[in-house]
Amino acid sequence: MRAIRGAATRLLWRENEHFLLGRSRQIGAFPFDTSVFADDGGHVEKEVRDAAKVTALIAAFRTRGHLCARLDPLNRVQGGPWYGAAPEGLERSAERSLKDLLRGYQQHDGLNEKAQYVAKKIQLEVKTDGCRKFFVGPVMSGSDEQCNQYWNLPEIIERMAECYCGTLAVETEHLATQEQADWLVARVENRRQPKPVIKKETLQMLLNADMFERFLGEKFPGSKRFGVEGCESVLSGMRTIIQRCGEHGVSKVEIGIAHRGRLNILCNLLEKPLGAVCREMDGQQSQLHVGDVKYHLGRSGTLHYMSHEDGIPRSVKLSVAPNPSHLEAVNPVIVGMVRAQQQGLNDVARKKVMGLLVHGDAAFSGLGVVAETLQLSDVPGFTTGGVIHVVINNQIGFTTLPMHARSGPHATDVVKMISAPVLHANADDPEAVWEACTIAADWRAKFKKDIVIDIVGYRRFGHNELDNPVPNMPITYGLINKHPRVVDIYADQLKREGVISEEEFELWKKTVRAEFEKEWEEAERGTYAESVKDFLKTNWQGEALQELWAYEAPRIFHQEPTGLPIRTLQFVGSQICELGKDFKVHPDILKILKKRQKMILGPDSRVDWGMAEALAYGTLVLHRGIVPLHAEGQEYLDAAMGLNKGHYHVRLTGQDVERGTFNHRQAVYYDQATGGRCIKHNEIIPGQQDIVEIWNSPLSESAVMGFEYGYSLGARDRALVLWEAQFGDFANNAQVVIDQFLASGEEKWGQQSGLVLLLPHGYDGQGPDHSSARLERFLAVCNDDPDHLSGHNPATRKHISATFEAISKEYGGKITRQQAVDVFRAFRVEGVNGDSAEALDTLWTEMGLPEKAPLTKSAWESFMVQYIRRNAERDTNLFVVNATTPAQLFHVLRRQVNLPYKKPLILMSPKFLLHHGPCTSSLEDFSTGTFFNRVIDDGKVSDNTRHKAYLPGSSEEAFLLPADQIRRVIMCSGQIYYHLNAARRARRIRDVVFVRLEQICPFPHDRITAIVSQYKDAELVWCQEEPKNMGAWQFVKPRMDTAMRELCDSVGRKPRPVHYIGRASSAATATASYRIHQKETREIIDWALST
Repeated sequence: MRAIRGAATRLLWRENEHFLLGRSRQIGAFPFDTSVFADDGGHVEKEVRDAAKVTALIAAFRTRGHLCARLDPLNRVQGGPWYGAAPEGLERSAERSLKDLLRGYQQHDGLNEKAQYVAKKIQLEVKTDGCRKFFVGPVMSGSDEQCNQYWNLPEIIERMAECYCGTLAVETEHLATQEQADWLVARVENRRQPKPVIKKETLQMLLNADMFERFLGEKFPGSKRFGVEGCESVLSGMRTIIQRCGEHGVSKVEIGIAHRGRLNILCNLLEKPLGAVCREMDGQQSQLHVGDVKYHLGRSGTLHYMSHEDGIPRSVKLSVAPNPSHLEAVNPVIVGMVRAQQQGLNDVARKKVMGLLVHGDAAFSGLGVVAETLQLSDVPGFTTGGVIHVVINNQIGFTTLPMHARSGPHATDVVKMISAPVLHANADDPEAVWEACTIAADWRAKFKKDIVIDIVGYRRFGHNELDNPVPNMPITYGLINKHPRVVDIYADQLKREGVISEEEFELWKKTVRAEFEKEWEEAERGTYAESVKDFLKTNWQGEALQELWAYEAPRIFHQEPTGLPIRTLQFVGSQICELGKDFKVHPDILKILKKRQKMILGPDSRVDWGMAEALAYGTLVLHRGIVPLHAEGQEYLDAAMGLNKGHYHVRLTGQDVERGTFNHRQAVYYDQATGGRCIKHNEIIPGQQDIVEIWNSPLSESAVMGFEYGYSLGARDRALVLWEAQFGDFANNAQVVIDQFLASGEEKWGQQSGLVLLLPHGYDGQGPDHSSARLERFLAVCNDDPDHLSGHNPATRKHISATFEAISKEYGGKITRQQAVDVFRAFRVEGVNGDSAEALDTLWTEMGLPEKAPLTKSAWESFMVQYIRRNAERDTNLFVVNATTPAQLFHVLRRQVNLPYKKPLILMSPKFLLHHGPCTSSLEDFSTGTFFNRVIDDGKVSDNTRHKAYLPGSSEEAFLLPADQIRRVIMCSGQIYYHLNAARRARRIRDVVFVRLEQICPFPHDRITAIVSQYKDAELVWCQEEPKNMGAWQFVKPRMDTAMRELCDSVGRKPRPVHYIGRASSAATATASYRIHQKETREIIDWALST
C-alpha cells in the first residue's frame, strides 16, 4: 500500500510540477481528476488529495510567504508589512491562513504534535504523524541531488518558513516566465552563507556608515544631513551589488539617489573626503558660488576591491548624479545616461554600464515618475539591460504612516506591472541584505531585466535631524530609542561566531574615529575650501582666460559653420530618398519620397519642413572625408563637402515621432509585406557614418524627457538628442524636468545638456489643449536680463568684482604679472603651443596695462565685460527659438551640436506650416555661407519669401517702399507671419514691414536694433497670436524697451515705444470654437495692417 501511495504522489508530481513551483494561491486547492487512480476503497484518493494539499501548502509559502516574513526590525508586527497602528481588520495583506498556521505551529512541541497540528490546519484526510512523509520531488531537496525527496510536515513547514518567512522574502508570482520564477525559487531555497571575509567587509562598511552619521551629528547638531540611520545596511548592500556586478563585467555604475543617505554614500562608496563634507555642512565650501545644498550634489569615483571569486583586484567606476528635492525625478535621467554610454561603447549586450537607483519607500509607491520610468525598462528604444532598484524603506514618509501612504501591502508593489521580482530584506540582518543584493546582481546578469531590493528598516530620527517625530509616533520612537544599532547587532553575532574579536572591533572603531578627526582638522585649516583657481575652472571668467592661452591656436570656442555645399546636400538627400527594390513601401510613402527628391534638384528647388529636418540629421552623422559608392566606382569626396570635423549620433524620441504627429516626418519605413523596419539615414554610407535612432515612446512626458536629458549628458557632446511632444501643450506634464534639470541644471550642478525639445505650437483653432506649447513658461525661467545689455547687468558686474577680489585676497592684495602666471597654469589647454608669457602679453594689452603694472580691478572688470559681450550667448541657460522656415530649422539643429558650449534648445515647432505651401526654403538657403538667423528682416537674404518681393505682375519693382517711407514695423514670431504676409500681399500694403524674431532667448539686442534702425520714423508694434499674458510679449516688451533706449541714447533720440497687437489676456490658452478662432485671427490681422 505504501508503494501504491508513493506511486500516486510521484504521478501527481509529474502531472502538476508547475503547481508545486508556486502557481497556487489557495491552500487545499485540488484541481485533479482522481478517477485515473485504482480504487481501493477510496484510500488512494485520500492520499492523492492529501498530497495535493501539501503541494498547495508549499505553493502558499512561495507565493504568500512575503506577507508573513519578519521584515520589521522593530517587531511591531509578528510578520508581514507594518502599516501603522491599524485597527484589527484593516491590515491590507489579508493573509490569515498562513499567518495563523505559523503562529499556532510555534505553540506546539514535539514532532508528532506539530505534524498533527499542521495536518488538521490543512485538512488532511489520512491520519498523520511525524513519521508520515510526502514526496515533494527535487524542489525541497536543495542543491544536493542525494538529499531525501520525502519530507514530513514539520520539515516542510520549517524549511519553507526559513526560506520565505524569515528576514529575507521574495515575490515571484507575477513574473512573466516560468524560467524566471524557477531560478529565483532555487536561489531563495538554497541560500548561500557569506564567507568570513565578506562578513568582515560587511561589518566594516556598517561601522563606517554608523560612525559617519554619529560624527556629523556630533560636530553639526544644528545641520540637516538626512542620515541613513536605521537602514545602514543599504551601504553594505550597495557595495555588494557593485562588486558582484563587477564580477559579471560591469565597469561603470550610474547611481541615482535622493537625499536620504546621500552624504554617507558619497563618502563611504565614492571616497569623497569627509573634510569636504564638513566644509559643506558649515556652509564654507566656496565664497563665490554654491549651486545647491550638500545633500543634492553628485560625485564620481572608483570602487576598488578584491574579487571574492578569483582573488584578483578589480575596480568599478561609480557616478552619483546630482538631483533636486523632487524625489525620484532623477530616475529617468540616470537610465538615459546609462543608455547613452552603452551606445557610445557599442555595448549591445548592455553589460558594461548599468544603473543603480536608490529610492525611498513613500516616494517609490507614491510618485508617478517611478511607474513611468519602470515602463521604459523593456521598451526597445529605452532598455538598458536591467536596472537594480534599492528601496530604503524606513516605513514612514516624513510623518505619514504606510497605511495612509499606499493601498498595497508593500511599497514596491508598483513594479509588478513590469514583471520585475522583488526581494524584501530586514535591515537588521546584513546577511539577508547581502544575499538579496547578490541575487539581484546575478538576476540582472542572467535575464537583463529590472529587479527590486526592498531593505526594510526604520528612521532613527525625524525626516531630518532637526525634526522631532515623537509627538506623531510616540510608540514607534519609544521602541527605536531602546533598539540597538545594526552595527552592534552584527558585531555581536560575528563575535559569537569567532569571525572577529572584541579587541579587533574596538581597534577598528578607534582607527575610523582617528581618520575622521584628521579630516575634521583638514577642513578647519581650509584644505577643502574651493580656491579661486578651482572656481575659475568652472566659470565663464576662467573660459575667458583660457581663450587667451589658446589665442594662436584654433579658438577653443570656435563654432563650425552650418551651411553645406549644394553637392553634399544633394548626395545626402538622394541617399535617404531611395529605397531598395525588394522593400515594399506603402504608395503614400513613395509619393513623399518622390516629392522630396525634387526638392534637391538645384539651388532654386524648394525644400519643406520634413526634408529640411531629414537633411540636418543626414549631414550630422557622416564622417568627414567620406567615400560614397557610385555606379562607376568609388569617388572620393574630401573635406570640401563641408562636413563637420566630428560626426554625431542623432536620437529622436517621443510619441509618434517616426511619422510625426502631423504626418510630416515619415522617417521610418515599414515593409508592407514583412513589416520590416527601415531608417534610411542609417544607410547613407554604411561604415562611414554614425547612426540615427528614431523611436516612438510610451505615452509619457516626464520620464521620457528626463531619459533624453540624461542621454544628452551621457552622450558627452557626441550626439544630437531630441524629444518631441505630441502637442507642445503636453510638455507641462514634465514641468519638474524642465524646471529642475533643463533650466537650472548647469547653474546648480555644472551639468551642460544640449537636449532639444521640439514642441508643436500654433493657433489653428484646435482648442485650449492643442494650441500652445506655453512659450511664456520657458521664457519665464530664462536668465536673460530684461533691463541691461549683456555684460551690463548688476549681477554679472557683482560676480566679476567678487572674483577679482577673491583672487587679489589669495595673492596678498594685488596681482602681479608673475602671480598671474600661477593663475594661468590652471588653464593650460591640452595640445596648444604657447606659454604664459605670450598669453599675459595679450591680457595686459587688452586691459590697457603697462607691462610691469599689477592687474587692477577696473582692468579686470573691463576685460570680462568685453568678453561677455563678445560671447553674449555663452551665459544663457536656455535657447528659445520659434523658427519659421525649413532652412532655419536645418541650421538651428546643426548649430546645436556645432556650438562650442552646450545649452538646451526649446524649439517651438509649427503645425500647419509643416504642409503649408509658402513655408518652404530654397536649397540655396542651406548652402555654404548660410547660417541660422536670429532675426529675419523683410525681403533680405534670410527671408524665405524674398522670391516674392516684387509687386504682382512685375519682376523689377519692389513690393516694399523704401525704408524712409515705412510707417510701421511689425515684429512677430512664429506662424502668425504667414497670415500677416498673405494679407499684406492681398491688400497690397507696401508701407508695413515684418521683422521675424526667430531666437527669442537670448534676446538678440544687436540684430533687433540694427534692423529697426533702418526704419527711423516707423511705428513699432509686436504682433502675436497668443493672448497678451502668454506668448513672447511679456518677455519681449522690456527687452525691446532696453534695446531702443540704448539705440536712441547713442544717436540722441527719444526712444520709440513698442505697442501690442494680439488677443486679450485670457485664463485659457485658446477658444474651443474654430469659427471664433478664425474671427479673432482676422481681427488681429486687420488691427496689425490698419492705418
